[in-house]
This record gives sequence, structure tokens and C-alpha cells, in this order.
Amino acid sequence: MDNRKSSRVSVTDQCKARFQLGGHPYNNITVSNLGPDGCCLTGSKKDLETISERGMLENLELIHPALPKEGIKGQIVWVHRLGQGVETGIHFLNPKGSYVRDLGKYVSTLSSPESYGASTERPPIPD
Repeated sequence: MDNRKSSRVSVTDQCKARFQLGGHPYNNITVSNLGPDGCCLTGSKKDLETISERGMLENLELIHPALPKEGIKGQIVWVHRLGQGVETGIHFLNPKGSYVRDLGKYVSTLSSPESYGASTERPPIPD
């Protein structure tokens, strides 16, 4: 069941993320889709080794010139592991209104926005 308030758009080739989880820094993690209320991160099992459901991402920063530069908190809401790949859904926690507006503007400028919740298909997970 899709509980998202906003649709997501694919940004796999355009956006990366960095954050801390349990004091461990993560850098250059692929953001596969993005919306004003959250995102999906993908990577190798090695890159996302300590990711688990309900984990709290601290200082989450989306790396793209058109996106806000401030760090926010994110809650891991699901984790999918397949072989050597991992994808995880992130819900942004209490970002400022200006942050949400800037994300919304960026998302709306991308062509062909699509809701990943409308399909049971998942984007491919890297090996």
C-alpha cells in the first residue's frame, strides 16, 4: 500500500545523498526517486551495510545544484535487499516549509513525473 502524500520522480542519474546513520557517514549514495516528502536510496550491500528499518538518518543532504543545501532528518520506512543490492525508502521528518517548497519546485520541473506507488515494479537494484 502506498502511503505517500506526494508523487515521486526518477532522479537516478541526477541526484546523490549524504547522511549519517548511527554515527557512520554515508556519501555519494544514489537517490533513485524523489518527492517533497521523501526519497528512495539505492546502492550496494557494501555501501548501505547498516541500513535497517526504522533507522534515523541525520544530516541528510541531497546533492544537486537545484536542491536545498541544508541537512534534515529522515526516517527509514522500508528496506529491500536483493543479492548485493539494497534500496530503502526514506520519509523526511519535519523539514522547513521552504525546504519542502524548493523540493516541490524541483520535482515539478522534471519531465514526466510518475508515482512509483502506482506500480508493483521496482527500479533495478545495482549489483
